[in-house]
Amino acid sequence: MKLSINPFNAGNPMTLKDAAIVSAIGATAIYFLTFFINITAGQIVSDPATFCVDSLKTWMASFWGNFGTLAGLNWLIRRAETEPSE
Repeated sequence: MKLSINPFNAGNPMTLKDAAIVSAIGATAIYFLTFFINITAGQIVSDPATFCVDSLKTWMASFWGNFGTLAGLNWLIRRAETEPSE
């Protein structure tokens, strides 16, 4: 798999697929570092449904935040390249 992960390089622009892959990796790291590390086994056993919903909400918020940032950065760089400088 070839990733184009440099949105600042016009010769190697980041695609939405690349942004989604990088966002998924980042969301997984954020999930483990901020959510999962603070959960105890007792909390999981006592209310697994809440744990699953909170897990999904945390991962999805991280993913969409990262994806929006990367896609927006890519869009901003492309727009700056096409507009004449003032």
